[in-house]
Amino acid sequence: MNVRKSISVLIRFAPLVLALSATGCGKFFVKQTSGGGGTTTGGSAFYVANATTSSVSEFTVSSSGVSTLSGSPIVLASIPSSLAVTPSNGLVYSGSLEGTIYAFTVGNGGVLSVGLGGSAAAVVSATALKVDPSGKWLIAVDPTPAAYVFAINTSNGALTPQGQPLTLAGGSPNHIAFNPAGNLMYVSLGTGGVQALTFNPTSGTLSTNNLVLKTKGNQYSDEGIVVDPSGAFLLVSEVGAGTVRVLSINASTGALTEVSGSPFAAGTGPQGIIFDYTGAYVYTANIGSNNISGWSFNKTSGALTAISGSPFSAGTQPVDLAEDSSHTYIGVVSEGGNPDLQFFTIGTGGALTSFKSIATDTDPAGPAAVVALN
Repeated sequence: MNVRKSISVLIRFAPLVLALSATGCGKFFVKQTSGGGGTTTGGSAFYVANATTSSVSEFTVSSSGVSTLSGSPIVLASIPSSLAVTPSNGLVYSGSLEGTIYAFTVGNGGVLSVGLGGSAAAVVSATALKVDPSGKWLIAVDPTPAAYVFAINTSNGALTPQGQPLTLAGGSPNHIAFNPAGNLMYVSLGTGGVQALTFNPTSGTLSTNNLVLKTKGNQYSDEGIVVDPSGAFLLVSEVGAGTVRVLSINASTGALTEVSGSPFAAGTGPQGIIFDYTGAYVYTANIGSNNISGWSFNKTSGALTAISGSPFSAGTQPVDLAEDSSHTYIGVVSEGGNPDLQFFTIGTGGALTSFKSIATDTDPAGPAAVVALN
């Protein structure tokens, strides 16, 4: 999940990459907090990057309500704008345009502990982070624009650069998506469209195949992207058009072909986009209309059909969303608050019902991204 364009951040560091050892040799530090340890999963845990308060907050949700975890929020030395979690739920990473990636270990109940003695795991001005399906590699993209691959030490979260940064086609990278097999990766580039890349999950080699999907119009910007659980379709939220594009994926090359009926109408300024766990439903956070659009998804044709009751009211400027590990709740963060973090239950036919909400830090917190344990 990833940096929002409405958050203005001064990039104070050159977009370089530097791997840092676990002995704390980096120049950026976070205060070490207690709690956690090991790699025990935390159930229905959610983590939020707060841009205004420079913190990461931790919560769990259940039928009894929402709880703030011990040690939350964790104050960082740089403004977090993106988050990623490993498939094993053992590690969480936060990225910042100010040039740092921090690692956190996930302990009992989902409580986070700052990894690597509080020093940065890597130095890169990350606009988006994503862990590949194998859990071995962290991908970061920056504004230059380029993509970086890091090998993950699954014990402590340390990152080791893999090869040289790969120059992207242009635009403003803001989201990353993998197909389930992990051999295809897509990066949304804002007005630059969507770039398709190939990835070797054994060696960590990322390669360009010169395939770029252009936006539907010069004034449009491709933001959220997600691959359906079968790996057959890529969905793209397009700001300016207020639509979601659905594209079939060539499993060999990664080439994209728009399906019949695409694009499908969404709210104003669709940003984050997700599938539910089953792949039956799709949701977008609409920053301009303060709501969530929902559709049922035809797994054969890729067609979207609006869910009854959609759109669903959210906070002010919703930007990102995630589903919990029990596949019962969707958490939505809104940049403008009112509320910062809102939970919905997923009902019959994919309809969303507002459940609970909570402030993610001292308001205004400016939540920019949310992830949940798998």
